[in-house]
Amino acid sequence: MKKFLIFMVFMTVCCATAQAQRYYIPKYKRQREVVETDMHKQDRKWTITLSASYDLSLGMQNRINYKNRDDIVRYDEEVDMHGVTADLGIGRKFGSHITAGLSAGFNYSNSLKSIPVHGTFRYYYGKAVATRRHRWFNFLEVGPHFVLDGGYKSIGASGVVGGGIRVLAMKSMRLDFQAGYRLTLLRPTYNQTGSYFLPEDVVDYKQFMHGIMVGFNLTLF
Repeated sequence: MKKFLIFMVFMTVCCATAQAQRYYIPKYKRQREVVETDMHKQDRKWTITLSASYDLSLGMQNRINYKNRDDIVRYDEEVDMHGVTADLGIGRKFGSHITAGLSAGFNYSNSLKSIPVHGTFRYYYGKAVATRRHRWFNFLEVGPHFVLDGGYKSIGASGVVGGGIRVLAMKSMRLDFQAGYRLTLLRPTYNQTGSYFLPEDVVDYKQFMHGIMVGFNLTLF
């Protein structure tokens, strides 16, 4: 009987100790490490980027201005000018939100090859140094492009406006995924083999091609 009472007292003490530990000793929880990331690389004032994009053509408007008779002809045309563009750019950072610079590259489609040269502008939202590994931005690119194919005058123009998101893909790799609306100006040379000859300076022939651009921008430096 005595042993039984000692055993009961021992079990009661153990249960009380366990209950006390349950209510007064907090369980160990692994603390999540909070790391702030510099998404803008504040210590570098200049940046070098490599860009690639796919252009989805939505259509084209032709505009022919006959200056000698004050007449303008306009008509829409469906074109199959989907293509790809690769650019190398250099930019200057102005604070933690703005980057402006220049880019040049090569554009290839099934019916046109050109070299675009653009002035670039980007505005990044949010804090440059934060725990989040992404930043939203808007961008604008505009400038001339030099047409390499025959049938067009050598200098045209293009511009794209849109937005995207910068993400930290790896430990130090920053990628800008972007999409926007692109407008391209082409200046075709008109056919003078017909029976009615018009001097070149009295005919202003322009084509406005518009479409959607999707691509990415990789920060090399």
